[in-house]
Amino acid sequence: MLRSNHRQDRRQGSEHMLQGVIERTFAADTSTHLLPQQVPAELWGYAKAFPQIRRPAMRFVWRDGTQWLDVQLALTHSRGGDRAKSGRVFARIRPSEMPRGLTVRELDVLTLVALGFTNGRIAERLGTSARTVSTQLERLLEKLGQSSRGGLAAIAVDLGLLRLPLPGGLPETGGLGIAELELAYQRRLGREHQPIRDDVPTRVPIRLGIVTPGTSSSDGAQVLGGALLAVDELNQHGGVGGRGIEAVPVEVDLFDWDSVSSGLDTLFESGVDAIVTSYVSAEHPQAIDRVAEYGKPFLHTATFEADVQKAEREPWKYGTVFQTCASENHYAPGMLRFLEELSDAGSWTPANRDIMSLELPSASMYLATPAFRELAASRGWNVVDPIPTPPGETDWEAIVARISEARPAAILFASYLDQEFAAFQRAFLRNPAPSLVYGIYAPSNPAFITELGQAADGVLWSTVTGTYDDEFGTRFREQYRAKYSQDPGWSIGGALYDQVRMLAAAWSSNNPEDVAEVVAHLRRWPYRGVNGVYYFGATGQSPQLYPDTTNDAALSQAHQIYQIQRSEHVLLSPQPFGRVSDFELPAWLT
Repeated sequence: MLRSNHRQDRRQGSEHMLQGVIERTFAADTSTHLLPQQVPAELWGYAKAFPQIRRPAMRFVWRDGTQWLDVQLALTHSRGGDRAKSGRVFARIRPSEMPRGLTVRELDVLTLVALGFTNGRIAERLGTSARTVSTQLERLLEKLGQSSRGGLAAIAVDLGLLRLPLPGGLPETGGLGIAELELAYQRRLGREHQPIRDDVPTRVPIRLGIVTPGTSSSDGAQVLGGALLAVDELNQHGGVGGRGIEAVPVEVDLFDWDSVSSGLDTLFESGVDAIVTSYVSAEHPQAIDRVAEYGKPFLHTATFEADVQKAEREPWKYGTVFQTCASENHYAPGMLRFLEELSDAGSWTPANRDIMSLELPSASMYLATPAFRELAASRGWNVVDPIPTPPGETDWEAIVARISEARPAAILFASYLDQEFAAFQRAFLRNPAPSLVYGIYAPSNPAFITELGQAADGVLWSTVTGTYDDEFGTRFREQYRAKYSQDPGWSIGGALYDQVRMLAAAWSSNNPEDVAEVVAHLRRWPYRGVNGVYYFGATGQSPQLYPDTTNDAALSQAHQIYQIQRSEHVLLSPQPFGRVSDFELPAWLT
């Protein structure tokens, strides 16, 4: 005869009683000794077996001595967006009281009822009589307000009132999540196990589209990594109003409109509730029209002032489109301001007043505009004719030869592609000119320093959306490294993390299906993220930028300017975030 399994009931009075909530993400091969010891080792064993049953989430109860534990398990996303392949589990374990005064034996009976056992079979497994089981069922029906065994089974599954280890030992078959987890823990679930259903929702999830740029593997990894980190963190704490967030990632070729359009079609057909992305719309302004027609929130970092102005002119059409950083028209004036800061501080003496711009042929990233050249001229600087540098086609040796002949005081590398900037820098160091090298965004990618090594030292670069080196930013970077064993960089990973969190804040305060209210919340309320403060104002479609559009550093994002020194990024400007005095003359100038 099978007997009820109360292995952990013997821990009465244990000094390991759980006093608070335990939250931990770990791999299936993590040593139990590295996990919190307040939780029974056997329970950690069940949690580590959880990925084998290929379910996104599960909830059950566990008896530890005189204490009940409420256990929630969830798979975390892999970099490819597939939770089933990640092998990593998030566990949330907390002390709990059983509702309606349910007893230990009633939980045993309720669990076995949910598994479909008859009174006689339940009695066999518990070592009692069918009459006793019948009495306990009557009590359960009364306590839980149900009129049938089916109602008891449904409420037990719905509320997570299922007990592990299973009372009476191994089940004969799987199907129900706790039965499959018991079989997995006892090594009775074969590797060929196929779940009855691959996607097992509890409530209708909020679907989030994530568009990643396949053009840059470094950027693509950070876009997806930052977004999925936020998704997993939100889901681990109950999602939004009890609804999980389901990630729907697509990868597109930035310079191929058919690829971008196809990726958007995939998301539209999936019925996503919002879309987050980096700069995939930058090369194709028509993408904004596609997403505006779809009519759901679209958050991007394409730094395209023309799109911002379009949205502000026609809010009835483009009001759902948010550029979560300032536009490209601030990059070049920011460089000019910084050059004068260096000169005024005596940190650098320019040999002349010439600036040469290397421009990525782009719909959005042309920086040496007539307006900038006029501004520079008014301050005694001369911006020579820009040189186009098409990606994958530029003869960098020829470009460097032109620079060597012109010998400008500063070079503005106006491309956000890290591989292009790295190719230029290698060629430049083979034939250097007495010029400062100043780029935008691209060096924020870890791949830039990884590829160049010491050759990156001395490079200056700026970003209009950068991850702050403060408590928020540091915590984000630690969480990112713990999840992916990689560095998130200094810009786009944090930007996507913020986009998801910002949407979640709007969804939490409004019905996610009410797009007008969600959009109004995004615009009305400031959001403090790891990349600074996002505040769009009553009609704006991009946030404030300090010090370019506002002097209020507490209600904006900082236009951050860095120098790479000894393979580290050193923040130089603006104050109070950085210090110009930390600037070092590049080796090629000394």
